[in-house]
Amino acid sequence: MKSRIYSVSFLFVFVSSITFIVSSITFTFCSSSTTDSKSSEDYKFVQRLNLIRVGISKMTWELYLGTGGYQKLEEKVLGSFDFSPSGIESGIENQFVSAKLEKKDGFDVIYVRSKLSDFDFKQDILPFVELEFNCGDKERFFGFGSWADYADATGRKRLIYTQEQHVGGEMTYDGKIVDNPWPFGELLTYFPVPFFVSSQNYAFFVTGFDPIVFSICEDGKVWKVKVFNNSATFFVFGWKEKPLEAIEKFTAIVGRQKTPPIWTFGNWIDAIGGQQKVESVALFLRENKIPSSAIWTEDWAGGFRRTEDIYTIEGWDEEPSYELYPDIKSLSAKLHSLGFRFLGYFHHVIGKNKKAFSYFQQNELLLKGKDGRTRFVFFIPEAQDVGLLDLENPKTREAIKSIMGKIAALGFSGWMADFGEWVTPDMISFSGKTGWQLHNLYPYLWAKLNREFWEEFSPSDFVFFSRSGFTGSWVFSPVVWQGDQNTSFERLDGLGSVIPLITSLGFAGVHSVGPDIAGYTSGVLSPNSDKELYIRWTSLCAFLPVFRTHHGVTPEKNWRFTKDSETLSIFRKYAQIHIKLAPFFFKLAKEGEQKGYPAVRHIFLEYPDVVQFIPEKLEVIEQEFLLGGKILVAPIVKRGEAKREVFLPPGKWIDFFSQKEFDGEQKGKFLEVEIPLGEIFVLVKKGECLEVFDPVPDTLNQTQNAQILGIDDVQIKEICF
Repeated sequence: MKSRIYSVSFLFVFVSSITFIVSSITFTFCSSSTTDSKSSEDYKFVQRLNLIRVGISKMTWELYLGTGGYQKLEEKVLGSFDFSPSGIESGIENQFVSAKLEKKDGFDVIYVRSKLSDFDFKQDILPFVELEFNCGDKERFFGFGSWADYADATGRKRLIYTQEQHVGGEMTYDGKIVDNPWPFGELLTYFPVPFFVSSQNYAFFVTGFDPIVFSICEDGKVWKVKVFNNSATFFVFGWKEKPLEAIEKFTAIVGRQKTPPIWTFGNWIDAIGGQQKVESVALFLRENKIPSSAIWTEDWAGGFRRTEDIYTIEGWDEEPSYELYPDIKSLSAKLHSLGFRFLGYFHHVIGKNKKAFSYFQQNELLLKGKDGRTRFVFFIPEAQDVGLLDLENPKTREAIKSIMGKIAALGFSGWMADFGEWVTPDMISFSGKTGWQLHNLYPYLWAKLNREFWEEFSPSDFVFFSRSGFTGSWVFSPVVWQGDQNTSFERLDGLGSVIPLITSLGFAGVHSVGPDIAGYTSGVLSPNSDKELYIRWTSLCAFLPVFRTHHGVTPEKNWRFTKDSETLSIFRKYAQIHIKLAPFFFKLAKEGEQKGYPAVRHIFLEYPDVVQFIPEKLEVIEQEFLLGGKILVAPIVKRGEAKREVFLPPGKWIDFFSQKEFDGEQKGKFLEVEIPLGEIFVLVKKGECLEVFDPVPDTLNQTQNAQILGIDDVQIKEICF
């Protein structure tokens, strides 16, 4: 095989100090054929592969502001070798790499073995394999996990390394444009997934938990995938009519999100500040006929004022804060009597101020540094140094499950399972993995641990919700929420980011999703939420699977449904719509569990010909979505606007509210629609029926209270358009 780019003399200089090991990179092409003949689609894809590169890199990294959640990564290639893949069907073999193509019962498999071994993860020297493919004419690439900019990643770079998401950007605070205080911008995501769907009838997936960089036709000519390890496996799935076919094949391999209990789709309202305040919120909801099925309380373990406005929760501990919740069991009993589930909060870090800390520290149950001691990082949310649970240590898992059991027994039916992104490269786990190897795996382990606990404690009747994740972690997480948006209309970290975050993740088949209503980060990096933002965000979330409020960083300053009568009326309206649609959301979740389909779908998934309007109309298309294949939703996501352009897919559609008919004709078309504050543009495909509750229940739980309409008091019926 002909080596390219580097001279022979350079190769010998580079390899003079290295030994050789055998590693493998596997490409699997999945087609519908069960014969040994090569399909034309697979053949065309193989011909796109024009370069195989193997090498070793020195990685440098730093913590931004000293916090584990923000890690700046840089790479310096120490040496690499390029090989042409021509002849791969008959095999390639030399001292640096071996590769061949095989056909196996309908699968095209490309094997690549890198023989370089002069790497050391503990010294931040990582091996890599990079593949380069030709971009197709007008080809578009969708997915890669959850991204705030676009589900369509064409022309962009995607770092597959779970991180604290984009914070800041084009923020306006007190009338001034504020520079983004965090680096790296939209290149960060809580939930990367090394899987994409191409508009040219294939999808591509990289297995494992390695750091990966995709460069997606940035030069208009080639797309690249670089895996930082000496072994990997790649799958290619074909699709014919709809991209959903590829997602179904992908999720059949990695697993599918399970259907949560029906009450998940029945509205969750946050309440904090102590026992009396939480109970008063519950009573207010019932007295004002705002349907809701869960109260969730972040500060059950305590909270403190960091400033006059900023309220910081204490995370978790061995017992609740008796100062705030002197009798939390009686509170949970009261909530249950009113038809509410009680949800709390948990995360995977522990500070020195916690009662449980000494046990975890003394028994070496926390992740260590290279010096063998507990590796602490500064944890912004609690303003202290913390250690991370070593989730690869069986004793750690046993200890945290024991504490979880004590807390769940107080009356909780689930919690926010926060974070998952804070493993630094210099950490060492119980099994000996470095942070490079553990980082993307950690959110998977965190979700898995929560699932194991709840299935033991309360089988089939629980919900926890995760923000971070990686390939397959959705198998464990009943709900995924979109993290900490700013309380603003910002495109990349406010209301404008919500739909792209959800639709891009939908390409991985994640179905039960929903953000914090009105965002979370307020008072420091963003202005406090106001009435306009709150109403726009509420109307959007009425048509997402999970409808959940959040108080934000500055709870007294942020807008809320209790602020005035108009907001209360609008909030009630959309809470009623959402809970009425719960059977429809539940059906979509069932479909997701069975086939891997997302509930919230990018237009491309149902109407792949929409790519003809991209990139010219990309922003319009990215700010609307489909629920299943039946409902089209297009909200206002910009401040001060009351009309927007909408892409109307082919066929006839009926307005959800007015019953007015719209015609997308044969190819789909764009139109401008008026959407005043308090309204949202929602269409149902003509001839389709939706499953709804009748009458509208107060809760999706059972209740003995005759004044509260529970799930046993209503029926499911169809409304057709």
